[in-house]
Amino acid sequence: MRIHVLRLLGPTLSLLLGISPLTLADEAADRGALEAAAQAWIKAFNARDVDALAALATDNVVLMDPNVAPVSGQKAAREAWGKALANAKYQLTTATKEAVIAGDVAWRIGALAHTLPNGVVNHGQSLEIWKRVNGEWKIHRQMSSTILAQPKLLSRPLPSDPVLDTPGS
Repeated sequence: MRIHVLRLLGPTLSLLLGISPLTLADEAADRGALEAAAQAWIKAFNARDVDALAALATDNVVLMDPNVAPVSGQKAAREAWGKALANAKYQLTTATKEAVIAGDVAWRIGALAHTLPNGVVNHGQSLEIWKRVNGEWKIHRQMSSTILAQPKLLSRPLPSDPVLDTPGS
């Protein structure tokens, strides 16, 4: 009797809570496909493959980086990525910190690491919106810290420069 009740309890709870094993399987497959697309983007970036980057973007992709005007559309993104790749002297890696999928749209927060040829690692972050197009995840919006532009160093005063008082000090 106890086994019979347990066999009925699992499906009954799933139906009551609106959760089905198929939904969980679909979510796991979507997360895997999204992660695969994000890693394919990084692989294309590191291979300096502008064609592969463009293939992983929607037609109306928007890119936003600090110190660079927003870039809209696949053609403009392709050009911006081409310039960035020509100047990039590093390998890029990413790790997903958060990913949320809502139907055919997903957002992803990634931790970035830029490894320079001398071994120095700079860290950054990205916020990406992905869109499912014909069953494939494509980057739709991307905001990152210094993928398109090299980081600008803050100028620091020389030791011989006078130190000015700041208001309230």
